[in-house]
Amino acid sequence: MKERVLVAYATKRGSTAEIAEKIGEVLKKRQMQVDVLPARKVADLSPYKTAILGTAVYIGLWRREAVKFLKTFADELVKMPLRIFLSGPTGAGDPLELLGDWRFPESLRPVIEQVKPVEITCFGGRIESGKMNPFEKMIIKKVGAEIGDFRNWESIASWANGTD
Repeated sequence: MKERVLVAYATKRGSTAEIAEKIGEVLKKRQMQVDVLPARKVADLSPYKTAILGTAVYIGLWRREAVKFLKTFADELVKMPLRIFLSGPTGAGDPLELLGDWRFPESLRPVIEQVKPVEITCFGGRIESGKMNPFEKMIIKKVGAEIGDFRNWESIASWANGTD
């Protein structure tokens, strides 16, 4: 085995967790030791040489658990390669292009600048209308987000194959 990698994630309805699991599967095929865990359950980074953090994005915000993970472990994350993936934009096209220049809420700038992630990438998200509450339905309508599953599994696997 090459190294031990943590894939931590923060999800609302499971879509980001499924992406994290896919990344873990790809890394395991590359003979890496991988733990895929909810960010809130990570207690120690010392066993890991690399960390990947995934978070769902809702209304321009990261999930609270991802923010807490980043702030809690900032001093350790400075010492290892950290990659971050976002899950959220829906609609046709490249998710990075759909986000434009935005990658994180401005309030996270100090910690992002501290940990200096190798990259922050983005994968398409999934919105299921049957699982939304009335407030979420109103927001989705207001911002014009498309309903459906826009995750590109080939793109996710390709990205995971390119991580070192």
